[in-house]
Amino acid sequence: MTYHERFNNTLAIWTAFGGRGNLILPIPTLKWEKRYYHDFGYPQTGSATRIDVFDNGLAQIAVYRASSPRMSYFNHQTGQWTIADVPWWNHGIPEILWAGDGVFLARIVGLANIIASFDGITWHNAGFCRGAQNHMETGAYDITRNVGVVSWWWYKSPVYYSFDSLTERTEWTLTGSDGNSVPIFKYMTAHKGNFVGVVGGDKSIAVASSATPWAWTTTIPEDPLDHRYMYIRSVNNKLFVHRFRYHGSPGNFSVNLCVLNDSATQLIETNLSHYGDLADNRAPNPQNIVWMKDWGKYALFTQNMLYASADGIYWEGVEQPGFSLSPHGNMFGGAIYVPGDGFYVKGNGFVFFGAY
Repeated sequence: MTYHERFNNTLAIWTAFGGRGNLILPIPTLKWEKRYYHDFGYPQTGSATRIDVFDNGLAQIAVYRASSPRMSYFNHQTGQWTIADVPWWNHGIPEILWAGDGVFLARIVGLANIIASFDGITWHNAGFCRGAQNHMETGAYDITRNVGVVSWWWYKSPVYYSFDSLTERTEWTLTGSDGNSVPIFKYMTAHKGNFVGVVGGDKSIAVASSATPWAWTTTIPEDPLDHRYMYIRSVNNKLFVHRFRYHGSPGNFSVNLCVLNDSATQLIETNLSHYGDLADNRAPNPQNIVWMKDWGKYALFTQNMLYASADGIYWEGVEQPGFSLSPHGNMFGGAIYVPGDGFYVKGNGFVFFGAY
């Protein structure tokens, strides 16, 4: 099962100031306006309109989903989105695999190279995956051990890893070439010294220490209720995952936002759930969670709602009037706080801007 293009998700992102003044609660109501690719400084390339926004904790970028040799980054000195030339993107459409801990890992659609950046402006060829075939699905990076991992959708070469510099073109090491000792991953994150991933097929979760990225253990196996998982993500030292079940007819799913323990062996359901189509913006999604430093709470966006939670398990919500995305269609993803302004949330080919 593959949902990347259908859901059109990005990570929820939050810039360097990490919060808005001394606002704690009530949860704010924002005033929303649509913004488009040209609001980030991009000229149109062909018919492409999609913008994805990412934050690695130090830098923020807006990626234009086109083969365009440009990158838009948030300039904290000017408070503006600024275009920088990125020759690598001449080779194809860019796709960010990981953004966190001061690192961006990316791929170019159709190539077997890993591209890396720390500031979103200067990009390096961080290495290549010899013999890789098909599609590079996901990746993660653990800054504590300076190790990266990427997973490919091919049964005989699922995972490559590297402890080498992200600024040098080195060969990443293949593990799992026997076809069964290392799973293929659909989603992956780094969390407290581990890599944690949703295994291809969406029915189980596996973990490897980032010190030994070739040794994976299934921590949550397939279950008789046919639960499935998506969008695993570590946010402010808490591990979130999207769990769902199919109920036998098109568009008939039950969806729960869940929290995993640090070893990813136990799962707790939160009070946020949805019943209906998976491609529904009202479903709670880990990719739409941000940590609000000054609130001391997590925040989560769904269709027309802003939720907040102190522990990630119990959530309170306030409706956001005027924030209008179609309930069905491509899932929006995430928020970006711009100092002095407000939030950006991702739409299908556009973003919404919300100010207090």
